[in-house]
Amino acid sequence: MTAIHVMLWFDTEDYITHEAEDALLGLLTMLNSRKIKGIFKIVGEKARKLERNTRADILKQLMPHEIGYHTNFHSLHPTVSEYSEKFGFAEGAQEFEWREREGLDDVTRITGMTSKCYGQPGYSWAPQSFPALRKWGIPVYLDVHDQITLDNKPFWYGGMLNLTDIKGIMRMELTKNGLQEGIREFDRMYDMLMQENGGFISIYYHPCEFACTGFWDGVNYNHGQNTPRDQWQPAPLRQAGEMEAYIEMLGSFLDYTLSKPNVAYITSEEALHMEKSNRTALEASDVRALAAATSHDLTYQVYNGYSLSASDLHSLFCKYLLGEDLVPELIYGPEHEVESDRSVNVDVSAIIKAISVEYPRVLAYKQLPDYFTVAGFRINPVDLTCTLASIISKELNDVDRVEMIAGALKPKMHARTDECWGPKWSPFPQDLKVPNLVRQSQLQTWTLKPAIF
Repeated sequence: MTAIHVMLWFDTEDYITHEAEDALLGLLTMLNSRKIKGIFKIVGEKARKLERNTRADILKQLMPHEIGYHTNFHSLHPTVSEYSEKFGFAEGAQEFEWREREGLDDVTRITGMTSKCYGQPGYSWAPQSFPALRKWGIPVYLDVHDQITLDNKPFWYGGMLNLTDIKGIMRMELTKNGLQEGIREFDRMYDMLMQENGGFISIYYHPCEFACTGFWDGVNYNHGQNTPRDQWQPAPLRQAGEMEAYIEMLGSFLDYTLSKPNVAYITSEEALHMEKSNRTALEASDVRALAAATSHDLTYQVYNGYSLSASDLHSLFCKYLLGEDLVPELIYGPEHEVESDRSVNVDVSAIIKAISVEYPRVLAYKQLPDYFTVAGFRINPVDLTCTLASIISKELNDVDRVEMIAGALKPKMHARTDECWGPKWSPFPQDLKVPNLVRQSQLQTWTLKPAIF
């Protein structure tokens, strides 16, 4: 039985250097000769460039592979992080959809395939992208990023399966000794994962790096620079024959990986289908057990095959008290973190009335309000959810009095707090700081939970 699942993905982005197209074709030809499926995350402008250059040969070779989306213009300023920093969560989701939808539509139209995954350009991540991607039907976030981490394992965040900070991320470097070093690294990861009864290895490249010694955006978009289209410069090229040699070297590396027992290459869609979290309705007894396990520390729970985020639990507790079907529902985190009024003691009926209101929306999806109004008092969603759990576990009635519990959203610890992103990616302005994105990434850990494989 296959135990090691390898995802091989290519950020297909250089829409300036012509030789990057030859590298893309060479990689596709090499993969197709081995019947290995790759994952090609394509920039909108790159797809349009292939269309303008009538590269039907490349588009035909792409057909057996999985397509992902990689934004409309990649490094053109303002990048995703730069423009998203200026917006709240709901407005930022609308802005992402407005700026990036054109590229997705063009990738779909030109390749004839729908995108199954998304990954950010470089380090240019933003929590506001998730509702838009989910609305577009993109279920998987596949890339390398460490703003949200969960023990180096796959996780759910923002309603998407995230394969961004897993233990098995690697690559064979395109250097003289790259093959030998890549084999040693693969063997190390293989042995480690086999001891853990299997897992994922994520291998990533850019087609352009097989043709070039530097990156196209480093030439045209470095440190906030926006080179006009009529002044774009290609990336520096490798010497004659190097591109072909490195593509052949990658082929040899892939051959080696497949010589190991229990290894298979999969797509992000196949990884999604392997995820086994239960999504059916729970019994009332299950919700009571979940409530009993919730104290003043509100966090995700893995229970009887269910993986439930804090917002899933909030939805279940509300549905239990409102007499609705007990199906977990993802609700996005609030726009702001506010303090609750303190020393609040009210009837349970007042709390039930408070949770009966219409929730705000992010695009088409529910979002938690910054606070609920309970008998005239402001109560934040964390405190309210912890109090709901107490009401359910104690089996209180409408007329019973309850004191609001002061809670804490524990999954926030899985969001990094470093707001200085300028040095993390060369196209960023070197002094770029993103305190708003960091704050919002913490608030959206309401949606964080482990993936179950």
